[in-house]
Parts: sequence; C-alpha cells; structure tokens
Amino acid sequence: MRRAYADTRERVLRRLDWAFPPEPVDLEIVRRVPQHKTDKPPILFVHGLGHAAWAFDEHWMPALAERGWPCYAVSLRGHGNSGSADGATLRHYEHDVMQAVIELPERPVIVGHAAGALVVMRVLERYAARAGVFVAPVPAHGGVGIARRMATRFPGDFAKGLLARPLRWRKEHFFSDKLDDATAQRYLRRFESPSACNQYEMLLPREPRPSKAPVFVIGSRDDAFVPPRDTERTALSYNARLRMFVGMGHSMMLDAGWEEPLKAMEAWLERTVLD
Repeated sequence: MRRAYADTRERVLRRLDWAFPPEPVDLEIVRRVPQHKTDKPPILFVHGLGHAAWAFDEHWMPALAERGWPCYAVSLRGHGNSGSADGATLRHYEHDVMQAVIELPERPVIVGHAAGALVVMRVLERYAARAGVFVAPVPAHGGVGIARRMATRFPGDFAKGLLARPLRWRKEHFFSDKLDDATAQRYLRRFESPSACNQYEMLLPREPRPSKAPVFVIGSRDDAFVPPRDTERTALSYNARLRMFVGMGHSMMLDAGWEEPLKAMEAWLERTVLD
C-alpha cells in the first residue's frame, strides 16, 4: 500500500516539487471574456521567452472572445507585470501555469507558444486540460536544432547566447517581411531578454512523456528559430494533428496573417472540445 501511494505521489507531484516547492508570485492574468453567456470552455495562453501576456491580447484573444471563447493569458514570473524571479526555471513556470489554472472558472484549453509550449507540455503530463495547443513549439526532445538554426542564421546572436549575454531582438527573429516595420518595432520594444538559465535549459534533451489531453501543433516552415523537422517531430511525439504554414515568423500570433493559424486552431478546438 505504501509503495502504491509513493508511486502515485511521484507521478502527480514530482519529488523535487514536494521537497522544494516553488515559491508563488503575483501573476499578471489578462482577460478577454464574451459579453454573452457561452458554453465554450476557457482558453489559457502561455507566452514564450521575451514575450508576455500582451502578445496574445493584440489579436487572438479579442477575436476569440467575440466568437464566444473566454480567454485568459498569464505572464510568467519575471515577465510583463508579474512578480520578478531570479533564476526561474521551467519548473517555476509550470507552477505559474497551474496557479493560473486554479483561478479559472472551469477546466481550460491551454495554448503555449515557443518555450511556453514546452512549459505546457510539462503541465499536460500531470493535468488533464480540455486540450493543448503548441504554437511554434520549442521541441519536446531538446533544442539542438534551434541552436543549429540560430548558429546558421544569426551567428553573432548565437555567440552572445553561448556567453550568456542578453540578446538584442530584431524583426527577422520573430516576424516575416509582410509585417510593416513600424508595427514590428512597436512589438520589439515590449520584448524582454530571457535569462541565461532559460536559454540553456531549452537546449537540454528530454524524453517527451504522454499528454493527458489531446494536442494540436501549429508551426511555420519559415520560423527563424524552430526548424520544421523539429515541429513535425514534436507532433509525432504526441500523436498530434499538425498544421504547418508558409511565410510566417516565429511569433505567429503577432505576425501578418495571424488570422490563419488562429482559424486552424479554432476549427480543431471546435471538433475536439465542443463535439
């Protein structure tokens, strides 16, 4: 009996979590809810490094709320208007997402972008959300492909990353040429530099574990960070439906043509969580 309890505890709450639990922080949660009563479940958005909750509130959240989806976006600790946290790791961000989930009115769909998708993968190993969506995800199996792509396309920035120096974000990192320069610069001024710990942690190989929720993966063949092969491999690891776009940058929810991946995601959600 004791062994069975220990095994259950290990699956639900990892040894490191119950031995050294992350300290909670005040989290910024941006809300966009429909004006009318709806039967659609809430959607919780989790941003990637350098972004914050605002990135989803530019386009995706208002559009979905108009169509009856209650939308929430959390700024992970150290991002946006959430509490600061030196040395935060993926484990701390995972805690932040679960802290945000607890505040929602019902079990949500969880959408993660880039490194935020990596956090959501970890959450879905233990929490049965209504569904999970990975947008331009950092690969479930490790970021060697990202490092190789960065070294090829942006060798100077890659060298800075290796030396744990803060990166200066540029339009070509996140957006396509279709997005006008003024809008791109407005977004870039809001981006934040990730910590060296986060940059290194994303590169570590890790065996993907089964998700407790159905998963949909969205990517771009022209993503400056995540190679298409890695996005395809992530989808295969989760036995997930995959939709790849062409001509879009890494920050698909902000780039020109943001409506197309949003339509694909909403169509999948309607078939998966509403039927």
